[in-house]
Amino acid sequence: MNCKFEKKSGSGVFGISLCVLGLVFSTGLVTAEEALKSLEVGKTPESAVHGFGGKLYVTLMGETKVKGDGDGKIVVIDQGKSQVFVEGLNDPKGIVFVDGKLIATDLDRLWAIDEKGNKTLFAGPDAFPKTPMFLNDIAVDPKGTSILVTDMGDLPAMFSPEGKFWPLDSEQAKAIKAHGRVYRVGMDGKVSVEIDHSPKMPNPNGVHVLNDGTILVAEFFLGTLMSWKNGEWKQLSDDHRSGDGIVNDSKGNLYLTEVKTGRVWKIPADGGKKQLLTTLESAADLIIDKKDLYLTVPDSKAGKLVYVPLSGKPHAVGLETN
Repeated sequence: MNCKFEKKSGSGVFGISLCVLGLVFSTGLVTAEEALKSLEVGKTPESAVHGFGGKLYVTLMGETKVKGDGDGKIVVIDQGKSQVFVEGLNDPKGIVFVDGKLIATDLDRLWAIDEKGNKTLFAGPDAFPKTPMFLNDIAVDPKGTSILVTDMGDLPAMFSPEGKFWPLDSEQAKAIKAHGRVYRVGMDGKVSVEIDHSPKMPNPNGVHVLNDGTILVAEFFLGTLMSWKNGEWKQLSDDHRSGDGIVNDSKGNLYLTEVKTGRVWKIPADGGKKQLLTTLESAADLIIDKKDLYLTVPDSKAGKLVYVPLSGKPHAVGLETN
């Protein structure tokens, strides 16, 4: 098992010895001085989901983000080890398990994958009302009859030549065109626009759906966490530039990651002050277990899954099922 402790401090990360199977979390939320447990899974993990047999499946974007590079994969975590499940993808990002299959986004299309790792095209570029620019996150509707998918829009326009976000008050930021959308895809592969492009959502990344149908969107460039219900926007939180994954626990608290800063946040259901749980290298599309014990967060730059405890109850690293 390729599992490590890491200790966070203000000056960096200090590696400690390899751990053994069956180690458990400490109590409480993670602070700067607490140990996190992790599992190495491969190059640039982005999203994870429990699928066939309750096992954990993780998308790996690979070395490059070039259309047609074919270096993307999906791995399965089996008995504490990462094993290749699907190869030959380009840049797989979001992944869900619904209707007895895995569905993953891959730049401009969606793949459906069966329990043997066979992939078939679920919704190709021609199925979308507008040609997708960069499909990213994906979420299952509470009824299980459709999925929601974000198209991030014009990615290059967000960044300076040095790869940094343009300041929000800059002329470059003001010139960004809102091409981003949220699509709804039925189990038959038919696609419709769920939320059309808007100045409030020029570059949507994370998407999540609450049980009442409220859609949550992490706006990547503006750094806002927004809710959409009955055709109206509401801002829930800000200061989240590069916002990525969104989940909620059974009490209605929200958890949000930022892929560029590595920050993992708790946003209380009662509207209280948000809480920084931990800071990773590059926190991507997280999931939460059904008992609200821990978050599983892909750390893209580090190439691993990081387990962030939310409870003092024990958890065996790498053996989780949901």
